Amino acid sequence: QVKFENPRYDRIRDIFLFCCYTGLRYSDFVNLNEKNIVKMDGKLWLIFDSVKTGTEVKSVQELKAQGYDAVIVATGANKPGTLKLDNSSVNKELIRIGKLAKISKHFSFHSARHTNATLLIYKGANITTVQKLLGHKNLATTQIYGEVMGSTIIRDLKKCQKR
Repeated sequence: QVKFENPRYDRIRDIFLFCCYTGLRYSDFVNLNEKNIVKMDGKLWLIFDSVKTGTEVKSVQELKAQGYDAVIVATGANKPGTLKLDNSSVNKELIRIGKLAKISKHFSFHSARHTNATLLIYKGANITTVQKLLGHKNLATTQIYGEVMGSTIIRDLKKCQKR
């Protein structure tokens, strides 16, 4: 993990990675608070209404194992002050962070959401589950993330052969 001289870059990196794990839009992330994190059946759930669609999103959080404690990251409890940047400004900061981390590929905050959806589909999550986790009203919107990779086709065909 790259450490930056500017602590704000560390915070933006952490938020970006948190959203890679959760699929949150930046607009949804900045509206999170402690009330959105609910403990049910011994698990942490992130429950909120999507800013863009108004759809309720419920996602179980298993982030402690990856070093991203949902409570701390989502509420900013581990950082003095809060990050007050709009999406456009955060994307500009991500470009700077990418250059400092020697990442040549262009990415934006939406890339975190795309990463989350693509990995879920690749790992075998049902497309309707991904739809719910992303807060999409239409399945067609989610299917954009489900671009079929050759390895996914091979994996799915092997599953069918085993049955």
